[in-house]
Amino acid sequence: MEYGFGNYGFLQQGKMKNPPLVLLDLGVERRCREAYGYENKNRTGYGGYLLQYTLNGCGVYEIPGQKFYLSAGKGFFAKMPEDSRYYLASPHTPPVSTISPDGEWEFFYLHFDGLAAYPFWETVRELSGPVFSFAPQSPPARLFLQFFEKCREMRPSALYETGEFLYRFLTCLVRELEAPSPEGSALVKQASCCLRERFSSLQGIGEVAKACHVSQEHLTRTFRAETGQTPLQYLTRLRIEHALFLLLNTTDSIEHIAAACGFLNGNYFAKVFRRYLHCSPEEYRKRNRC
Repeated sequence: MEYGFGNYGFLQQGKMKNPPLVLLDLGVERRCREAYGYENKNRTGYGGYLLQYTLNGCGVYEIPGQKFYLSAGKGFFAKMPEDSRYYLASPHTPPVSTISPDGEWEFFYLHFDGLAAYPFWETVRELSGPVFSFAPQSPPARLFLQFFEKCREMRPSALYETGEFLYRFLTCLVRELEAPSPEGSALVKQASCCLRERFSSLQGIGEVAKACHVSQEHLTRTFRAETGQTPLQYLTRLRIEHALFLLLNTTDSIEHIAAACGFLNGNYFAKVFRRYLHCSPEEYRKRNRC
């Protein structure tokens, strides 16, 4: 994954008063063998929210009683000011195995504010605790770096353009933490491809494991370790998403939709559907169709 370095601040130009999301500044930085760090409780003039994500190397994020090593793929989401600190890890700081031998830390950050920011901060903390993680090639990282490159070429200054990006990034982040993208090893990529292509006809995860030439236990263990969900959870989500499309775009019966999505029967489909949507398929169709 290639990226440049730099920091960009934004003038908020627009007639909207008290916009829900305001991007203040962002950047990609590289710190190496230097005194770098901040005590966030002392940053009373640095309000809003700070989200920082490690691209390479390692940093440290501390809250009272806990220390987290931010290796590649990990980040924090702080509501400023707060009782925390972050700093560049020394190559001699344990655990040495997580820290770059060059003592470097490369990361991107977003500094923003607005009334709509708090629900995102609260949700991320509920999902992940003080430190979150997602794969470097996952949608949130790609979305940020694409926008960052746009800033390097021609800096967006309109309130609405930066606010739109910020909303897309935060929703993408929450979605990734709730259901990580099935990316990673060749096994997980092969299994996720099989699940997407055959979700309506699969009789069980054993068929996927057989197609991948591994045991079901190994597939489940690897898939969960890399994506945060089991193959069965991923399969069920695919089936429910297809069911939503059929409910909104066809007049097919519930039994027919259940069969088309790979569920054993209409009753089981309705039970699983209610667990995800908190209503029956019939109620969903009636409520959402125009």
